Amino acid sequence: MTGGVTGERPSGPHYWYPVPHSPGEVHSDICVYGGTSAGVTAAVRAARAGRSVVLVAFGRHLGGLTSSGLGATDTGRIDAIGGLSREFYRRVGAHYGTPEAFGFEPHVAEAVFDAWVAQESIPVYREHRLSEVDRNGARITALRTENGKVFRAAGYVDASYEGDLMAAAGVSHTVGREGNAAYGETRGGVQFRTGHQFQRTIDPYRVPGDPASGLLPGVQPDEPGVPGSGDHRIQAFNFRVCLTKAADRLPFPRPPGYDPARYELLRRYLAAGVWDALRLNTPMPGGKTDLNNNGAVSTDNIGRNYGWPRGSYRTREEIFADHVRYQQGLLYFLANDPSVPAEIRAEVSAWGLPADEFAETGGWPHELYVREARRMVADYVVTEHDCRWARTAPDPVGLASYNLDSHNCARVVVDGGSGDAARNEGDVQVGPAGPYGISYRAIVPRRGECPNLVVPVALSASHIAFGSVRMEPVFMLLGQAAAHAADLALADGVAVQDVDYPALRRGLLADGMVLTWPPGECPVTVDAPDSPPAGTPFPVTVAVTNTEGVEVTDVALSLTVPPGWSAASVGPVGTPTLPAGEVFAAQWSVTAVTPPELLGEDVLSAGAGYVVGGVVGEPVSFAASRTVRVAEPVAAPLLTAASTAATFGQRGAQLAIVAAGRDMWTGIDEYGAILHPGAGGPATVAEVTLVSQDATDPNARTGLAFRNDLRAPGSSVGYVALVAKPANGFLLLADADGDGTLDSVARLELDPTPYPARLRLTREGTRFTGAVGLAGSWHEVGAVDLPSAASTQDVGVMCCAHAARPGRALFTDLAAG
Repeated sequence: MTGGVTGERPSGPHYWYPVPHSPGEVHSDICVYGGTSAGVTAAVRAARAGRSVVLVAFGRHLGGLTSSGLGATDTGRIDAIGGLSREFYRRVGAHYGTPEAFGFEPHVAEAVFDAWVAQESIPVYREHRLSEVDRNGARITALRTENGKVFRAAGYVDASYEGDLMAAAGVSHTVGREGNAAYGETRGGVQFRTGHQFQRTIDPYRVPGDPASGLLPGVQPDEPGVPGSGDHRIQAFNFRVCLTKAADRLPFPRPPGYDPARYELLRRYLAAGVWDALRLNTPMPGGKTDLNNNGAVSTDNIGRNYGWPRGSYRTREEIFADHVRYQQGLLYFLANDPSVPAEIRAEVSAWGLPADEFAETGGWPHELYVREARRMVADYVVTEHDCRWARTAPDPVGLASYNLDSHNCARVVVDGGSGDAARNEGDVQVGPAGPYGISYRAIVPRRGECPNLVVPVALSASHIAFGSVRMEPVFMLLGQAAAHAADLALADGVAVQDVDYPALRRGLLADGMVLTWPPGECPVTVDAPDSPPAGTPFPVTVAVTNTEGVEVTDVALSLTVPPGWSAASVGPVGTPTLPAGEVFAAQWSVTAVTPPELLGEDVLSAGAGYVVGGVVGEPVSFAASRTVRVAEPVAAPLLTAASTAATFGQRGAQLAIVAAGRDMWTGIDEYGAILHPGAGGPATVAEVTLVSQDATDPNARTGLAFRNDLRAPGSSVGYVALVAKPANGFLLLADADGDGTLDSVARLELDPTPYPARLRLTREGTRFTGAVGLAGSWHEVGAVDLPSAASTQDVGVMCCAHAARPGRALFTDLAAG
């Protein structure tokens, strides 16, 4: 069902435009405001709880940025994504015939969202824009829209990017960047860093060297600011443009008001020899891409969005139009302006807008990437301390795991050493310690404020922590948590601030949400050796912790082992009562058998059950598992090395590595390796067959390596690796700058990545060449010169899961000579 009369929409991309009057009242248990991805999951969760729910969308389309060009999902750790968020990516995967997909075309994402709300029979009111709210004290009693519609509900969810409903309800919030001193952070406020920064000194004045001539467009007259100090600025916006090279592509339009002088800074940067503006153009299905900002002068319209968070709809429409004009003009300039080098014009002109996306707006995304707007200030503020594991929220409703990611907030003039120079300010790209919990108190207003509103998008977080939280998968899981909390508040007749967290937690876990890290952590734990021997008994302990806040009764534990294994309990496996906060444990003696596959997964499954509330209480059950891999040790002359959790095995010519690892790239060097020390000389050919690789992440890396010392990750140089990824084929990675980590790449893009594949690394002096053998033919991936290569090097196979969950790589026939 779609409510409201839309009338004629103006042509081209717009944020706001008048819509016809459509009076009337709509009543529901829960009203969700915002057609974002979070709004959809909130509405779906409320409907599945049996609540009457309406979804009120500002525009015509559902899904927010997820369906408006952001097809290259910023996942962080995929295993930290659960619930309806993960269900969305599985629904997208079903369209492509895969278990799940985190890269997709915009129209596919939108179709999934539309089908989802239709399946749950959720009324959707499109082009209904908030004008004001009615309140009884602090409680919202009605949401009124510009076209005259009134939405009355018992509970509300603000799923808008801007936090408009939150602000209209009088909830405390902030805009801009806190200084580091506000929360004891290190990456808050003004930040002059190297990311997406000028690599050359570029004069900022219209007449070079003459400040009196004025600043170039795109350079702000603001003072640079003291590093770490707070201000009103927010990170830059852009459109996530979908590109294609298809024959029916639409050429980049010349926007109304186009002025090539607006790109003089970019022209000078190109003339200085730097061409990187479109280098973050990630391949998507259907021959399409997701174009994002990259480098010093790119698609981000830096410094032109400060009025957006608290601006009127007309003000936002002006800012939106300026961003359309800037970014369309940028692409038109690069494709057509005679001052742009011919080879760059040819490269850019090979791309265009897809004819089968965004038909209403000429192939241009309908939604601006609002990376940051208002942020609620609640009783719990997520800060850098949460991201770095210096603090742990006791009441998590979801996990975030992406980098502390702020795009640049300003472009100012600084002393470049040999004269004034343009410099970007505000970019931060710092990894968190790992997935971290988002407190329930961060998505509800502080006590005393609106008692029937939950805010999963414009949540309570500092500027730099919000830069990590603000990813679409996280918004979806927080939308689900918001609806579940609203349902419990209505069921118990309490304010959202007083929802029983243990009950909320149980419900979220039952919905498949991930609340603790590593995944699968719950009140039940299974303790066993990672690599038990075959034929020799080993102990397994199952424990349950009472997290209910009250005593529970009739506690019972169980253990299930793989077929062919044996298990005998040692002592009691239950207890009549378990006080709040206490632990009960039981032990089994288990004997394993050798699995059919080298280092194959064997799963120990545990269960726990108890009753909350006495004789007529609620039965509660939990399940947990532990994966083990039966040991088959590596034999001499081979050795092993690891800079992450890893297990190794050998069965004749077969080698297997099971390893976690965040990455093998620029400052991160985490892998498990089986190596032949000293097997690589100045003239050596090394080969191995990669039989299989677990797809723990699209960027997981497994392959063959030369290195001066593979047992010295993060420091040893002379480092080159030929690796396969589960997505997009093969890479030749090298440490070109001699800092001990990989930073140079050549690619052989194949989709899907084929297995088995014969990997070959050839060393001739200091030159290394990587090639892949497929179906009897060799394909060169690339070559690199490494003057730091020692005369004798280690040769080995390696594995990095690019995830906390370890992945297995299976090799055979390693040879070097």
